[in-house]
Amino acid sequence: MAPSHPERPKCNKVWFVAGVISRERIPTFERMLWRVCRGNVFLRKAEIEDPLEDPATGDQVHKSVFIIFFQGDQLKNRVKKICEGFRASLYPCPETPQERKEMLAGVNSRIDDLQMVLNQTEDHRQRVLQAASKTMRVWFIKVRKMKAIYHTLNLCNIDVTQKCLIAEVWCPVSDLDSIQFALRRGTLTGE
Repeated sequence: MAPSHPERPKCNKVWFVAGVISRERIPTFERMLWRVCRGNVFLRKAEIEDPLEDPATGDQVHKSVFIIFFQGDQLKNRVKKICEGFRASLYPCPETPQERKEMLAGVNSRIDDLQMVLNQTEDHRQRVLQAASKTMRVWFIKVRKMKAIYHTLNLCNIDVTQKCLIAEVWCPVSDLDSIQFALRRGTLTGE
């Protein structure tokens, strides 16, 4: 007669949840997971060194990354509820190594694309700034002339009845005829 071995229970699949949570919530998060799941979860955590920007407030927030391993659908539901309660951000992670490799390749591809866009933007900005720097002297001269005209016109008085500006100036006697000619021409042509 064959020895009767008690039938071994089938191994349940090991599930995991990964995400990030605010650093100051980690101790209570860990205790809550331990108590609610009765010690049937395995939590690994690590601090993220650089602070992250909170999209809602724009403040710098220190966070930690975590991964929780467990077995069974009941624990899966409990773990997800606890994560929601602590406002942890969960991130999907494919189950098979092949899917994870494909996801990694996709993320790396997007990072490369974004880096290329950033490099092109930087190159374009440099070209625009170099072109602007070549015309800087000309623009300074134009601005100084405009400011000089503005300040000179502010020294004039307004004659409301004849709709003109009145100013007292000095000029060389030898240029008096050419100045009067220029004033008549400006009056007639509106220059």
